Amino acid sequence: LQVSSDLFTRGIDVQAVNVVINFDFPKMAETYLHRIGRSGRFGHLGIAINLITYEDRFNLHRIEQELGTEIKPIPKVIDPSLYVAKPVCND
Repeated sequence: LQVSSDLFTRGIDVQAVNVVINFDFPKMAETYLHRIGRSGRFGHLGIAINLITYEDRFNLHRIEQELGTEIKPIPKVIDPSLYVAKPVCND
């Protein structure tokens, strides 16, 4: 689990992050991509959860437009493989 802010947008390479929570929703698409790109790396699945305020709705819409995608609400049921870490064996 990683709770993300702009401190984690660049230069920090954490492996096996399966959940990223954007506590303070980014204002720029590039920042959003760098944050959520921390989940599901190195062959793992992952999920990004965005905490959105009323004021964030404009940035959300603009980022969706810039990235050509829809940032969807969290579904009622989430596949556990997206957030349950698999054991790492260092043998």
